[in-house]
Amino acid sequence: MENILVIGGGLMGSSVAWKLADRGAKVTLFEQQGENYFKGSSFGTARISRSLGPKKDVFSHLHNKTVKEVAKLVDFLNEENTEQIHSMEDIYTNYPVTYLYHKKQRAAIDKLRFKKQKKFFNSASSHSAFRKFGMTLPDDTIVVRETKQYSGTLNPTELLQKLRTGIEKKNGTLKYGHQVVGLVKKDDFFEVSILNTNTNKIRKLKATKVIVAAGAYTVNILKAFAPYLNKIITPKRVPISFLKIADERYAQLTKIEKKTLYDSFPFFSRIGKEYFAMISKPAEDGSPIIKVGGHQIRRNIHDLERVWDEEPLKKELKWMKKQFRKHLKMLEIHLSKKEIETVTSYNCVYSETRKKTPIVTPIFNKHGILENGLYVVGGMSGIGAKGCLGYGVLASDLALGKENKPSKMYRKLIKTLANPAVNLHTKRIKPGRLF
Repeated sequence: MENILVIGGGLMGSSVAWKLADRGAKVTLFEQQGENYFKGSSFGTARISRSLGPKKDVFSHLHNKTVKEVAKLVDFLNEENTEQIHSMEDIYTNYPVTYLYHKKQRAAIDKLRFKKQKKFFNSASSHSAFRKFGMTLPDDTIVVRETKQYSGTLNPTELLQKLRTGIEKKNGTLKYGHQVVGLVKKDDFFEVSILNTNTNKIRKLKATKVIVAAGAYTVNILKAFAPYLNKIITPKRVPISFLKIADERYAQLTKIEKKTLYDSFPFFSRIGKEYFAMISKPAEDGSPIIKVGGHQIRRNIHDLERVWDEEPLKKELKWMKKQFRKHLKMLEIHLSKKEIETVTSYNCVYSETRKKTPIVTPIFNKHGILENGLYVVGGMSGIGAKGCLGYGVLASDLALGKENKPSKMYRKLIKTLANPAVNLHTKRIKPGRLF
């Protein structure tokens, strides 16, 4: 049996390891953090889970594929353990997803209205938005609302725990506190150097295949092996803030206003810096905590170790609070600055490709040779969580080989996520299709 190592234990690495273990592979997952994961893009309890997209959109497909795979995981866990009941609702919270567009983006909206999606799709201009959604929009704005099962929010912490449980029950191995510090190709295997962060001892393992979930830390593992990847995938920080309406002011809202408020999350503006907002923690007595940020506010990271403890910039915090107030104003909930409280703020770290498109691919070594047996999953940049198990299936297909005849959508996925690489250092690599 092949010995496959997966490097990186966030949502992406855990999704890959689960699918490999589920298919009978001997897999070991290495995560440099402990069991309590907090440095990485999979940290937290809320991500927007949405499937609305143009016809044959690969990222909508990946979301739908992930929902099906999560259902299989939940069923497996329930078969294995009758003491704990697992459910889809542990992971998904169903909310209508609200999108905001500028009227100049009408063509993008029209692409969403295809037959299979119409029953989940509802839109309104400024003239009809209040009647349909209780929203007052600027004249140049259009709102679209998606209502579909398992669209809303996804809890990455809960899904991560279920994936890890599934890996172990399928006889996979999880190694926490183990940092991969070296990767060398030998004749017919990879030699992987692993640092135990508790003992500071390094040991070397052999593996026939290696999959790197290339997040902020793990992409550096490939720096010497495939230098071009460090120019293709770059860690970026995105500011996040958790806001709430002051409890005293929230108590003054009517039942209709509170319902309109809840129905407006998750919220994703396609205008400008792409403000997003979602309910991170509902509250029975008091205001819900809302996670907000700007999808296009992405900045370079100068010190990866310090970024986790640094506050977002004051201008970023100010912008997020301003967008939140504008959002509530559209719901006819008018608040002063003092009536919006900041619970906490931090920097989320993504790995981003130059084209802002994720990759699931084998890679080329520094000599420009395609390296069979070494694969990279990375550059998810804010769209990874909703499709994590879709990426996991593709990566496990690469490692194990896919026997079935691929569908048109599968071929499109492969083409979209293929290695964008030209070796930026030597300029010699000009790969064609990699799969």
